[in-house]
Amino acid sequence: MKNNLKELRIKRCVSQLALAEAVGTTRKTIYAIETGNQDIRISLAHKLAVHLGCSIEDLYDFQDGTHTTVDKAIWFANVVRNLAEEMSISTREATKLLERSGLAKSIISGYDDWHTRGYELMAEFLAGKLSEQGA
Repeated sequence: MKNNLKELRIKRCVSQLALAEAVGTTRKTIYAIETGNQDIRISLAHKLAVHLGCSIEDLYDFQDGTHTTVDKAIWFANVVRNLAEEMSISTREATKLLERSGLAKSIISGYDDWHTRGYELMAEFLAGKLSEQGA
């Protein structure tokens, strides 16, 4: 899927290396995404959008009509936002908690089952799981 990462990065005067370090990936990954050799992972799309001050939708070029990845990325961002509110923490802290606990992948893989139930319910469920893990 085409993306607008390079344009957004250049517009904000950020190097590939600085962006990679800010979002916890490599310059090689940023380059691969910008050249279309790699798709943006959903959790990375959320981090890129936060760091670049844009929406997840802004990262993607919809000329090919593909929305599935974006739908999942938006779902993940909304779950993170609601989880942060539920736990009274920042969205960055919520994202880190989900990644450390291994629940980020569950959110994404469970998209088809969960997206119709609502973000709030998913956030409550995740807050409970994180509490059980002692996060």
